[in-house]
Amino acid sequence: MSALAPDTHTLASAHRRVRHIMLQVMLALLPGTLLQAWLIDERILLTASVSIVSALLFEALALRLRGKPLLPSLNDGSIALAAWLLALCLPPSLPLWQLLVATFVLVMLGKHLYGGLGHNPFNPAMVAYAVLIVSFPVTMSDWQSTDSVRDPRTQPGAWDAMSGATPLDRLRQIRLQAGSADPVAESVTGSQNSPAVALDGAEADVSAGVSASASASASATAGAGAGAGAGAGAGAGAGAGAQASLATYSEKAQALILNSHWLWVNLAWLAGGLYLLLTRIISWHIPVAIGCSISLMYLVLGTVSTDHALPLLPALLSGAIMLGAFFIATDPVTAAASRKGKLFYGAGVGILCVLIREFSSYPEGFAFAVLLMNTAVPLIDYLVTGPAGRSRAGTP
Repeated sequence: MSALAPDTHTLASAHRRVRHIMLQVMLALLPGTLLQAWLIDERILLTASVSIVSALLFEALALRLRGKPLLPSLNDGSIALAAWLLALCLPPSLPLWQLLVATFVLVMLGKHLYGGLGHNPFNPAMVAYAVLIVSFPVTMSDWQSTDSVRDPRTQPGAWDAMSGATPLDRLRQIRLQAGSADPVAESVTGSQNSPAVALDGAEADVSAGVSASASASASATAGAGAGAGAGAGAGAGAGAGAQASLATYSEKAQALILNSHWLWVNLAWLAGGLYLLLTRIISWHIPVAIGCSISLMYLVLGTVSTDHALPLLPALLSGAIMLGAFFIATDPVTAAASRKGKLFYGAGVGILCVLIREFSSYPEGFAFAVLLMNTAVPLIDYLVTGPAGRSRAGTP
């Protein structure tokens, strides 16, 4: 046998190791997926199934076109896991053809364009997600649940069901409405078609943590501001209304997130992540660095603008932070290799996530944060481990 020929025993052992890791991650994903299907939308199970099956078919096609054996790659579980993670990031109401576009991008552009597993510089699931959110922003923001079809007014998250808005979407709209400087828009208080009015009504339904007196006080203050604006200058009235609305932003954030079904789903992702840590499938460096950097960023934002920043606990238990910190950012192929590098990588993901979430047009920025830090991984590995780079993956 040639010295350059691959050792079949070594290859088989590597495939078994990859398969073991992927199965453990899938096991950790299962409780959160089932909880999301129960509390949010059962269609997530269909979305995940279609995503996995179509990804396996595209994977087989790509392997056939490249002249590679089918069975080892199809059996290692890597493409099935990537498709599962992608499905969890997509609205269950996404049209089927767009889901197929996503899995095609995941397999062909996210993985095989660079040579397959172990060679892709970007997280394939996040590549597919980014393509969809840029190409189809309307359908990608429609988180309408099947409960809304039955009776949206009887659901705890009625505004979520009717509009497709997640808690982060709603909080962003509240902040934009409160910060609006348009005196005409602010002075229109009686219109039921106003987004601000619709949001206030929804918050009253789902925000059990906000007291009735606080809500009444905020409404009275906003009304007084609007009346003053009508009689003594619309600009002053608008400013008073905005200030009153922002004064309760922290309470609204706590109620909308901590009383949402998404809280329990995020806690399930946290439990799954702790399982991966205990079984040593992942190391603590990236999740801890992400959590610490996000916490620090929100503490700084809260110091600079107490009316504008999310409270720390709702910030950590909202959006894709728990799922992303334990299941997405820890991808061993696209993350930094060394322990010290993982800390820098995770901190960068957390900082970028908060910046995109708070200062861009997107309510959540985890996918873009991961992709941007993927581009920085070669530099991080070089600066931390020297010219040897990823070949010294085990060194600090």
